[in-house]
Amino acid sequence: MTFTTQTLASSLAEHLAPLLPGVVFYENPNQQGTKTPCMFLQQRYGYTDQKQGGRFLRRIGLDLTYLEDYNLPDLQERYQSAVEAIDPFMEKIPYREREGEERTLLHTYEREYRIDLDALHYQFELKVWVTLPKDEPYMQTMDYHEEVIHGSD
Repeated sequence: MTFTTQTLASSLAEHLAPLLPGVVFYENPNQQGTKTPCMFLQQRYGYTDQKQGGRFLRRIGLDLTYLEDYNLPDLQERYQSAVEAIDPFMEKIPYREREGEERTLLHTYEREYRIDLDALHYQFELKVWVTLPKDEPYMQTMDYHEEVIHGSD
C-alpha cells in the first residue's frame, strides 16, 4: 500500500459523507467556485520520528477545515453540530488506496477542534509506519552453466 495525503483526503471524504449530507469535499483549499458547505484537508506538518528495521514512523499533522456561508445567523451552531457529528467517528479512519481494496484502519492522535469566525478546524495527527519504495527487483536470475574441469594426472 502506498500512503499519500491525497488518498487520505478521498478516504476521509468517503468516511464522513454519510455523516454530513450535502457537504462538498475538496482535496485542497479551493480558491474559486467553492460551494458551501464544504470540507477540505490540509497538511500542517510532517516529520519522521523514529527508524526501526528499515521502516520510518511518519508523523503527519492534519487540519480538516469545514466552511459554511459566512453570513448565516446560526453559523457557530452549525459548526458545533458538524464537530459533534464527526468527532465520534474520527478515532479510526478507514484508508484505502484504490477502489475495491480492503480498508486499513488508521488511528488518529491529538484530536482537537477550534471554531473560528469563518471556519471549523478539526486537527489531528496520524502516526504511520512507512518504508521507502525500492527500485531494485526483489528477485534476480542468475545465468549459471555447470562446467566440470578435470585436472591433469
